[in-house]
Order: sequence, then structure tokens, then C-alpha cells
Amino acid sequence: MANALKPIGAERSIGSANNVASAKLARVINTGAAAVMNLAYANSTVYANITVTNTEYVVVEKQPTDTLTGANMLAAPLAYNH
Repeated sequence: MANALKPIGAERSIGSANNVASAKLARVINTGAAAVMNLAYANSTVYANITVTNTEYVVVEKQPTDTLTGANMLAAPLAYNH
């Protein structure tokens, strides 16, 4: 069975820092060449990063105020049930 994702808002570009509707969970897809996605605290301090390859998507868990940034990437907020 495939993983079920429950979007709770519109997809948006994360070419510049974006908290993705203050979601705790976000689906990120890379629409361009392989690139690094940064995760940062609200004060812009980067605390983690990963490489996302072309057309790959990842699901990222974060704090509501944390931001995501990645060239040619789109992110959608997802429902979080934990």
C-alpha cells in the first residue's frame, strides 16, 4: 500500500525561506536539477540540509516556525497526526 498524504494547503515555492503554512510536516518536490534543501530556525540559522534529486520528493518534519529553502523546489503542508 502506498503512503497516504493529506495536504492541508496550497503548494508553494521554497526558493526563498518559507515556513510552509506553519505546518509540522511538509512534502517537498524538486522540479529541477539535484539541489540542497536547507532547514532553518525562525532566526534563519540553518540546522540541517539534504540533497533532493530531480523529481524526487521527501516528507520533512519540522517545527511550525522553521523554514525550508531549496532552488527549484515546491512544498505543500501536510496533516500531522502523532
